[in-house]
Amino acid sequence: MNDKAKKVLKYVVAGLVVFGIGTLTLKAIGTQYGLGVIVTKSLDKDFFIYTKDWHNKIAKGEIVYFNLPIETPYYKKASKFGKIIMCEGGDKLSTQGLDYYCNNKFIGTAKTTDKNGKPVSPFIYNGEIPQGSFFVMGTHERSYDSRYWGFVKEDQIQGIAIWSI
Repeated sequence: MNDKAKKVLKYVVAGLVVFGIGTLTLKAIGTQYGLGVIVTKSLDKDFFIYTKDWHNKIAKGEIVYFNLPIETPYYKKASKFGKIIMCEGGDKLSTQGLDYYCNNKFIGTAKTTDKNGKPVSPFIYNGEIPQGSFFVMGTHERSYDSRYWGFVKEDQIQGIAIWSI
């Protein structure tokens, strides 16, 4: 084999090694992490990276990525959503008029109409949130969230955000 052929072979082998390592790395990362995209203005974020290894790491204030628990007039069931946990299993959620409180702390107000003026019905709940359930909200006042469709259950959560922009 001449020098030129050896050089080409060297680059081909090096390229295959780099490609193989890169492919394995991306596959490993994909099993542990995901990319969430916020397509509405419901959060003050556009993208976030979430960890799929979230069990026992979830807490109030975290952004969770989940499958929408119900079919709504706006979104299909299991649509991907990202919202902030405001109240969790064991906490006391109360609704007073259109205002929501978690453990007697004000967390937000529901609207009576959507952005197009169509009537919307608020989720009304007064009591302890069941274990494994979460009341989630966006940062925008018109966020379509638990105030309108209720709790997100643990088995609907895909992950929690570890980085966002």
